[in-house]
Amino acid sequence: MKTLVLVRHSKAEDEYSNDFERTLTNTGINKAQKIANSIPLPPSKNVKFVSSEAPRAFQTAEIFSNFFNLLPADICTHTFLYKYFTLKQFLEFLETKYSNENNIWLFGHNPMLTEIAYNLSNGEIYSMPKCAVAYFEISSENWKFANKLNSELKFFINPNKLKD
Repeated sequence: MKTLVLVRHSKAEDEYSNDFERTLTNTGINKAQKIANSIPLPPSKNVKFVSSEAPRAFQTAEIFSNFFNLLPADICTHTFLYKYFTLKQFLEFLETKYSNENNIWLFGHNPMLTEIAYNLSNGEIYSMPKCAVAYFEISSENWKFANKLNSELKFFINPNKLKD
């Protein structure tokens, strides 16, 4: 059994000269803190945080890491997660880098996160707004075999539907 949690980065700066370097706004920081504190399950000690190297994704991961009492140094980063990838490429990445991990929280970007969530949820999730959280349990021992038939969406937090 594997657990995959997809978290899209929170609200970032709109004005930028380099998309990669964008950082969270104060609104984005507050939203990420609110969402992290609303996660409907207890923190787990056996969790691996994996983030895009882009500052806005890493900052979101840092905020969520407080909920799990993880240090920023415990967050693994990869440039791959900033670039476009398909579900198949993503699962191969997980299998190559994290085959022994069973509980991964991934912090990244659209459109890739929406594509992964859409495919694993069999179309239930068609949009991953900023700071959305999609929690999947996958009945497989290997990441590369995850699919809509063995993945169960346990919860989805859409920040646009939460009360302020």
